[in-house]
Amino acid sequence: MIRLEHHLGSIEQLTTGRPTVAFFDLDRTLIAGYSILAMARETMRHATRQGDLRSAAKVMNDVLRHRVDKSGGNYHRVVRRVTRALRGVSEVTLTQLGEQAYRNSIEKSLYSEAVSLVEAHRAAGHKLVIVSAASRYQVEPIARVLGIDEICCTSLEVQDGRFTGQLVVPLCFGEGKTLAARRVARKHRSTLDDCWFYSDSSDDLPLLRAVGHPVAVNASDKLGVHARTNDWPQLEFNSRGQPKLENVTRTLLAAHTMLATTAIGFVGRRLGVGANRNSNRMTQLIGDVGTAVAGLDFEIEGREHLQRKGPAIFVFNHQSLLDSLVLAHLLRKDAVAFCKKEMATNPLLGPLLRQLDTVFVDREDKNQSAVLQQALAVLASGRSLVIAPEGTRSVLGEIQPFKHGAFFLARKAGVPLVPIVLHNVKDALPKGALLIRPATIRVTILPPIAPEKINSVRQSCSALEEEYIQLLRNSRQAALPARAVA
Repeated sequence: MIRLEHHLGSIEQLTTGRPTVAFFDLDRTLIAGYSILAMARETMRHATRQGDLRSAAKVMNDVLRHRVDKSGGNYHRVVRRVTRALRGVSEVTLTQLGEQAYRNSIEKSLYSEAVSLVEAHRAAGHKLVIVSAASRYQVEPIARVLGIDEICCTSLEVQDGRFTGQLVVPLCFGEGKTLAARRVARKHRSTLDDCWFYSDSSDDLPLLRAVGHPVAVNASDKLGVHARTNDWPQLEFNSRGQPKLENVTRTLLAAHTMLATTAIGFVGRRLGVGANRNSNRMTQLIGDVGTAVAGLDFEIEGREHLQRKGPAIFVFNHQSLLDSLVLAHLLRKDAVAFCKKEMATNPLLGPLLRQLDTVFVDREDKNQSAVLQQALAVLASGRSLVIAPEGTRSVLGEIQPFKHGAFFLARKAGVPLVPIVLHNVKDALPKGALLIRPATIRVTILPPIAPEKINSVRQSCSALEEEYIQLLRNSRQAALPARAVA
């Protein structure tokens, strides 16, 4: 077994400059578990409401009950049974079920280590392809999130928008994966000798033997034997699946810290402690105790730019639910956050955010005049605002389009805008994850942007968005060689 950090460094070192494709299996490689289980659950839920999927639901129920396995002819038989049961069903229906399966289950099972793996191959200039025995209705949502444009998968025949009940042969399974990979390699003017393939299963041995860089990920017992015999690299991903006791403990302690901080704030207000003083004490508790119990260390560049005599608007890129702990650790006092209104009803964070005078924003409301006045009042009181201009976060931590509100407020209020770049908070708690893992959080604070420099809100917003993109891209590329010697 090798360390992921060492393997990420080796990707760059082994890149030859020739066209290269990195192939990834899906189940138990990019995600924990099997995507067919998530699809089966959504199909059965749908079948209870509508009758067009009852037959398919019965077959998929066998999958959920583990009456079938993923080996040899048995796998071919179950795929054919499901395909026949789908005869007459609208393709749109299965596409929608695939999206629901992703949102409800698959998103939460994406390995953060797999995200790092994909990013490393992308940084090395490799073509990225998911090659899976699953259908495209299972694969496409995860491929889209990972930024992978090309997939090879099992195809079902469709006519006039409905399934015919027939498979398109050959299946993307066993030797079928090798045939698909050869076609992709030829298209990209590559050879399999220069390609990589990551898989967990001995069913994929034909393609693993064909590529120049086979890697076993979360290997089955049978594949593990082959990997050791052939001296193939083996990776073990732990960010999903069975949790470690340490991660459970840290998560519970962090949650307890938030609850305790909320209680302390409530008592402080009842005892007549001033609102600002009470909020600052709560922020410092979250920032100091919360990050400590979560196991977060920090590497901070540009800390001097946080020093200020008056109010400012701090903007940051949204990566994780832990962003609030990180920002509390950095800012410590006199800072009020912008937050989507849905968080006000969160049973854990809602009461805490309300006591911290958080400005809640309804993103669907076209009239934001009340929010604007509330924000200007915060700045006039001498406190700062903390805003994520993206509005949402991505699984990969890629920068999403910046909204203009923070820049408009900075210019109108005449206060500086201070950019905070979060590099890797998602390492501690990726999107969709429930358990915190210890991590060293890297942060860059850029020089403040004076309000008089914001001549055009649109241009200033676009320029800062591009600066974030370039800084994070350069940071990821610079980290890869360092990881090789970690």
